[in-house]
Amino acid sequence: MMSKTLLAVLNEKDVENYYRQYLTKKFGDIVFNSPVKCDGYGESKKHGIRLLCEFKDDLDLTLRVNQVKVLAQAVYYIKKFEIAGKVLPSVIFVGDRDECFAIHTNDVFKYLSMELDWSIAPSNAHTNLALVNELMFDKTINPFVFNVEDVDKCIEKIKELTEGVKRLIPITPHNITEVFKHFEEKVLGKHKLTTNQLANLFVQILVNPSDNFYHPKKKNILYTKSHGDISLKSTQAFISFFSHFASEYSPKQKEHLTAVVDRLVQDVTRRKQGEFFTPTIWVDKAHEYISSVFGEDWKEKYVVWDPAWGTGNLTRDYKFKELYVSTLVYADIETANQMGYNPEAVKFQYDFLNDPYEYLPAGLRKAIESGRQIIVLMNPPYGRANGESKLGTISKGGTTTVVSENMKNEKYGSASSQLYAQFLYRVMKLKISNICVFSKSLYKTSESYKKFRKEFYSKYKFDSGFLFKCSEFADVSDSWAVDFSIFSQGVQKNDTVMDVLFNENYLIQKNSEKVLTSTDNRKTLNNWINAEKTEVVDFPKLSSALSVKETIYGFGKPVDCFATLVSNANNVAKNANSVYIVNGGVGENVGKVYVSNDNFLKASCIFTSRKLIKGDWINDKDEYFVPNEEKENFQSFSIDSVIISLFNNSSEQSSLRQITYKNQLWNIKNQFFWMSKEEMMNLANQNNYTELYNDARTDSDRYVHNLLFGEERIYDELSSEAKDVLNTATELVRLSIEMRRNFADDHNHLNSWDAGYAQLKLLWKEYFPEQFKEFRNKYKVLEDKMRPMVYELGFLKK
Repeated sequence: MMSKTLLAVLNEKDVENYYRQYLTKKFGDIVFNSPVKCDGYGESKKHGIRLLCEFKDDLDLTLRVNQVKVLAQAVYYIKKFEIAGKVLPSVIFVGDRDECFAIHTNDVFKYLSMELDWSIAPSNAHTNLALVNELMFDKTINPFVFNVEDVDKCIEKIKELTEGVKRLIPITPHNITEVFKHFEEKVLGKHKLTTNQLANLFVQILVNPSDNFYHPKKKNILYTKSHGDISLKSTQAFISFFSHFASEYSPKQKEHLTAVVDRLVQDVTRRKQGEFFTPTIWVDKAHEYISSVFGEDWKEKYVVWDPAWGTGNLTRDYKFKELYVSTLVYADIETANQMGYNPEAVKFQYDFLNDPYEYLPAGLRKAIESGRQIIVLMNPPYGRANGESKLGTISKGGTTTVVSENMKNEKYGSASSQLYAQFLYRVMKLKISNICVFSKSLYKTSESYKKFRKEFYSKYKFDSGFLFKCSEFADVSDSWAVDFSIFSQGVQKNDTVMDVLFNENYLIQKNSEKVLTSTDNRKTLNNWINAEKTEVVDFPKLSSALSVKETIYGFGKPVDCFATLVSNANNVAKNANSVYIVNGGVGENVGKVYVSNDNFLKASCIFTSRKLIKGDWINDKDEYFVPNEEKENFQSFSIDSVIISLFNNSSEQSSLRQITYKNQLWNIKNQFFWMSKEEMMNLANQNNYTELYNDARTDSDRYVHNLLFGEERIYDELSSEAKDVLNTATELVRLSIEMRRNFADDHNHLNSWDAGYAQLKLLWKEYFPEQFKEFRNKYKVLEDKMRPMVYELGFLKK
């Protein structure tokens, strides 16, 4: 029985662990975490429950004074949810070793709008006598307290309280910018309103809904008192929006919303100009992580400096004892002063990547020189120093900066041109003790940052951090992650382990952990084969199977090589668009592997290990390494990789006849073709296909055919899945030979007997769609079988 088990608990943590386990057992799908550092927050999608838990060791919950003490703490946690723009809990559950009770959060929502000192830690909420007094005499709060033996009845009470309850996210000054962005992009249709008009309209919809509503008779029209009829993407989009976000506010809440119109205009304008904007919910999360490392009182104990301040996105909602903020543009400071942001701060114009140390304020210089504990909290630009940064403002140095020149002189390589690396470098040279930074993760993993890492990690150790997808703060795809990291003085010896966070309906939750593995002391995949060979001769350059590039730039290929594998960079980010094979030269200047008899299987492995892995914002910066060739399944992977390299959508191998390149005619043979010359001649003969027959008549079998079916006969070593793919492709060649004669033209070069998959699939998709679909399904089966081996063999680290 639960009660007998709880009799043996030793402390409050034991109570918490037991209740979490029991609730998980009863609800089945409930998932617990601890946002805003509460005892527990659990969500059950099956039951629609959002449960805020408070656990105590041995507190008599039948006494009103103790109920109020715990509920005051719960109110403060719910306020933290509201400030962060999170979905609010629906039920409060309180339990100790003897009793438990549950109430609906509607019973305490009214206290969230009170003029209270919300800076008090929730654990000390009972010291707020104004709140305690209100709760003590609140006749609507009368929880039924269950003995622990009847905890199942309390769980039924939780279900009853949840049923039929609609939970809406309140729009607050903390989350209004992100919510407005959603409204503008997902709800409004085409319009000619200025940003200022839009911001005022949005706030008016919230505070005066009776004058601004969707038109009852005109489809997809928003009626507004001040701006007339405004187009909506759909009426349903408007309804859905306000089924998720609250539309009713108290007079005090309306006053607060109206007061932030100017701030909303400013934030949206900066975003549309392409500047980096960090939503408040992620700033709050960063502050939460900083508190976990440096303590809840870090804003009082440490000197804090934001050298890329803008108008204070990282600091403006908080108060600091000693804060320095600098920005490139003085207008930012004027705007911030007008808006009343961080009045306690020393604000100054400063070009962090160009201006000398002496330009810093005397107080900050004194703090640095005396070795005081300083935290640099910053969100520097994410571009290269060439005036083309998509996110953030480039320093006035134009194509270079003083810091970048210093880094080049110290041979930091390509890291010298990355703006956020320059910011980190200068902080390091200033010998500032602690760094909290938003950036990309490349400096933690890439081989091009090896020198930078060696220097940086000799002075700073990683303490904590998280990743989130870049679309949270910019109008870009979800292809990469924003990295927030906290460093303090020390030596970093291991790879960094980051929390992976997701924003689900304005509720940030930890999804998993991600190890960012560096290339230090490891041999990278792009060094497995020597990329260059001597005596490279000019040869037609191909950008795809059928596209010849007439250019003086680019590279041919060595005489003894029959293809070029482009394997650009060494991380997952480039897998989709920068990894391919052509039977010619290329215009790429990096990542070339010239394919020959000697390295064919290694080249196939490189191609396969990269094409099998689909990039996303979590694995974007994962680096590739030389595999463990001693592993038992390496040979199987290597042999099956041949089949992947033949039939991938980036397998651009082709056979071309009499193409013009630099005023000469060229023939390109496809050494990747897998069928014999003899069989192709027989097929041509049977179908009266003279052109193909004559093309093959005086030729010889190709390299891959000989490898598969010749003396080595690796066909016998293929997995059953790989054989299935290859045999199906062969049947498609046979099936399509008659139609191929009619389909061939000067563009697709299908009269070439050794035409590659990139050519053949044009025919198969058009005239044999069902068979081609079956082929692709079998290819996918092979991919799914091989994909885990990329990690098992060490090409990538988990």
